[in-house]
Amino acid sequence: MDKERLKEQHSFINDFIFQLKTFVLTANRAVGNFIKPIPKFKIQSYVSTATILSFSESELWNPHDNKDNWILTAGKIQNLRISSKKLNGLEIKANEVFSFWRHIGNPNYGKGYVIGREIREGCIVPTIAGGLCQLSNALYDAALKANFEIIERHKHTKVIKGSLAEKDRDATVKWNYIDLRFKSTCDFRIEIELTSNKLIVYFKGNQINEFQTEKQFKVSKANILNDCYSCGNIACYKHPKIDATKQNIAVSTFILDENWSEYDNYVQEIVGSSDYFILPFTKKIRVKTPRYNWKSANAKSTKTTDLQSLYRALMLRFMSKTKNNIFELTLQLDKKIALAAVNKIPIQTTHIVVSQNLLPFLYESGALGGRTFDVLMTRLPFEKLHERLDLAFLNHSESPTLKDYRAKKELVELENKALTQARFIVTPHTEIAEIFKNKVVKLNWHVPNSTNKQSTGKKILFPASALGRKGAYELRKLATEFPLKFVILGSSIEKNNFWGNIQIEEFNGDLNQIGFVIYPTYVENQPRQILKAISKGIPIITTKACGIAPCKQVKIIELNEFELWQKEVKNRVEGLIQEN
Repeated sequence: MDKERLKEQHSFINDFIFQLKTFVLTANRAVGNFIKPIPKFKIQSYVSTATILSFSESELWNPHDNKDNWILTAGKIQNLRISSKKLNGLEIKANEVFSFWRHIGNPNYGKGYVIGREIREGCIVPTIAGGLCQLSNALYDAALKANFEIIERHKHTKVIKGSLAEKDRDATVKWNYIDLRFKSTCDFRIEIELTSNKLIVYFKGNQINEFQTEKQFKVSKANILNDCYSCGNIACYKHPKIDATKQNIAVSTFILDENWSEYDNYVQEIVGSSDYFILPFTKKIRVKTPRYNWKSANAKSTKTTDLQSLYRALMLRFMSKTKNNIFELTLQLDKKIALAAVNKIPIQTTHIVVSQNLLPFLYESGALGGRTFDVLMTRLPFEKLHERLDLAFLNHSESPTLKDYRAKKELVELENKALTQARFIVTPHTEIAEIFKNKVVKLNWHVPNSTNKQSTGKKILFPASALGRKGAYELRKLATEFPLKFVILGSSIEKNNFWGNIQIEEFNGDLNQIGFVIYPTYVENQPRQILKAISKGIPIITTKACGIAPCKQVKIIELNEFELWQKEVKNRVEGLIQEN
């Protein structure tokens, strides 16, 4: 490499001249835009169901990066996350001109853009908002394929290996004097998706364009480019200081919420010394419950969403009695935490492990684009949850609670897309594991150690509140046939006088008084009481919704097989009576 040539190119004088030209050209374009304004369009959904006219697909991660300069690509991808959100869902009217910069805006100040990569004077240099050209390249490529009329397009002066410039399908942009502009003879919609490794741009519309701009591309040979992070030319004034590359290492970030012992142990096994955590609370804040205390978290690399998490805790505590649908409120509060977490994800994060309740909001934000991610499942997917609740409501349409636990259609779709793109689904729940069997990491439930002797009790435990989704109606039907007293966990109830003349008492937490457990549930995410009963050797009758595999101690019966429930309960009751 000719270091003296590079040093001459990157001089203060050349840089001053470049900045001066940029200022003049930017001012000139601003005057032109003022005299002849370019329209700005809105994100809408009128054309969302139209036909796909074209698409462009390009790799996010450059396989030719080295260990020093890959951080510039990581910065580029972060900039693409921000800029893509400004264009995704944009709908442009027929024969109106789309302008890249009109919709992106000035990326240099206060927009959240980070240092990415830019080609300048024969080198790849670090610059704020660098890398937006990959998005303009993709837009230009898709516009050609859709036969749009190209109003303005500029080629790169150098060709990066693996980019669309090799196929003459590139469009460089520089605020705001080097723009990309095109138009269509029909209304069209821009949709942009960042997968773990690709940038995909779709154009949707309802008719074929009359323009004939699609052409055979010519292959251009990639240029050999130096970069400021690995060229070794320390004499160049643009060369970064040594400490500028200290963080150039790919890491995983764990965005976690409620702590399950199964997940805490799992994270301890896979976490690396350089990985990050984003948790609801810092350990310095005293929270009465240990539900957010992750032992696997490294305090030195942990960020928190304290304010949003505290707000959620207060709202759930004081609004739960007045809010009709607490599940809907919980979703709104989870979204606040997820969006707060987005701003705390380190740029060098290439993999994310996320709690399921935060997943759809992270996905919607674009934070998962350009990254692989695993999901710690804390419940059934929304779609499956709704199906289960619909089944329960079909059986018990008089229930006032089975219309709860519903997410909006848009949120269901977001979660489905995110779960489809997830690398692994992590869960101890057998039913959830079966849904994602091709990519599941199946954990074992943590069965607590029992320091006391095995239970010799005679009572029957229903380990949940008297709610329809927990099988309260099924239990009530069974309870009318058997003489033993039932013990109920939790104070929530379907409606007043739900139990009628059936003898019910509140569970005091002592499993030694329990002879066996009946749990005809439709939904159970975290069967802690069942696991405690297993540790005490107590027989259990439940459904697959409980998430525990059948064994000698645990009998799994489908809800629609009521005769089997009657038979099994009768045998258990008769056994308890004989023991007495």
